[in-house]
Amino acid sequence: MKRILSIILAFGLASMAVSAGSTKSSSGRGKKINLVWYQWFDAETQKNELTPIINEFEKTHPNVRIELAAISSETYWDRLALDIASGVEGDIITLDTGAGLYGYYSQREGGAFLPLDKYIKGKVLEDGTNLEKDVYLINSVKIGGKIVGLPYIMFSAPMTAYSKSKLKAAGLTPADLSTWDSYYAAAKKLTVDTNKDGTPDVYGWGEPTFVETLSRWWYMHWLWTAGGGIFPKEQGPYTADRLIFNSPENVKAVEFMKKMYRDTAPQGTKTVTDIHAMFANGSVATCQAAVWTIANFKAMMTPDQFENDLGFAPFPAYSADKKPVLVSWGNPVAISTNCKHPDEAFEFIAYLHSKYAQKLAMRRAAPTNKLVYDDYAKIQPKQAAFIQSCQNFEMRNVPDIQQWNQFDHIVQESISSAMLGTRSVKDALDWGQNEMIKALKS
Repeated sequence: MKRILSIILAFGLASMAVSAGSTKSSSGRGKKINLVWYQWFDAETQKNELTPIINEFEKTHPNVRIELAAISSETYWDRLALDIASGVEGDIITLDTGAGLYGYYSQREGGAFLPLDKYIKGKVLEDGTNLEKDVYLINSVKIGGKIVGLPYIMFSAPMTAYSKSKLKAAGLTPADLSTWDSYYAAAKKLTVDTNKDGTPDVYGWGEPTFVETLSRWWYMHWLWTAGGGIFPKEQGPYTADRLIFNSPENVKAVEFMKKMYRDTAPQGTKTVTDIHAMFANGSVATCQAAVWTIANFKAMMTPDQFENDLGFAPFPAYSADKKPVLVSWGNPVAISTNCKHPDEAFEFIAYLHSKYAQKLAMRRAAPTNKLVYDDYAKIQPKQAAFIQSCQNFEMRNVPDIQQWNQFDHIVQESISSAMLGTRSVKDALDWGQNEMIKALKS
């Protein structure tokens, strides 16, 4: 488990422990308090993780009701930005270190999220979890020197998910997925029109093209692995003259993605869920996956498929001497400065880091409570192995800039339009570069 823990320490996506029963507050008496929790997690997560956690919390805080604001992942960030600007966001806000924090925090003068330092100091939960001592990098979610969120859970991506039986039937091995060139050849071989009607029954590769797809999961690692990105290695200063979005490296990356899409993938606009469902039902042989998608695969597949046919290989290298660059991120939870009951809100976000809550979160993410890490590899061996494999490679994240929500849309639109053919690759990236310049100067 030391190797799994090292990824958290290496990339600042804190682990955090809070007990299965958070310290009781005055919320046990008095009038009913309703706290709205903004999050975008899927129905499976809400059913198997969030709802049980809320139910357990409400047992010890009977006059507090946690209301899930179910917002789709495709619309969450636009909705969050708009609602913060309008002052109508929820009390508890789920954030994403891969979607930028500062852009949302800065929507309100003085900051949109409460500083939590005074709440964290000396806080020990009923299960013995000390927030200051038992949470990795508790200080990592900081803006202006103040802690503005508790780390909650962390993720890594991507690995290449593949069907063991389909690779074997095609005379392929996971090594054939190890570089871009070999992956293309393998995906071509895996694309099969069984009934000869002119449409493949099985595609060798699947990639989401829906324009709201979160780019850091499905696009940025292709750019980084080719030597490109948005800024050089996504390091500051974040000025217009340092943008590299239309660089030759990015052109090569998107040209390759377009070739893979044209020759080996299902056509048309596809969401992440679409691609993963096609992989689970056998109509896509390989696709990229994040650690959170493993739980989705389990829900979509038969037990035999999940245990025996699902394999993972490292994301392909650009070439034999140029290793892949992956992404690691976390989902901190923050409290809105408009929240009328911050004490109760803090009790709940602390409870999200309890041993009980963290063990439920293991199905889709790496826990942040260090006290449950010994259980992680036993309870979720595929997820633990996924995290361990990812840490063999460089991890990178998008720039945390005020304009990130705009940049995210620009990346999505640029690459989606190039893959779908509404723009040439060069025109798409030139357009994206110009839009980024405008965003930085506005």
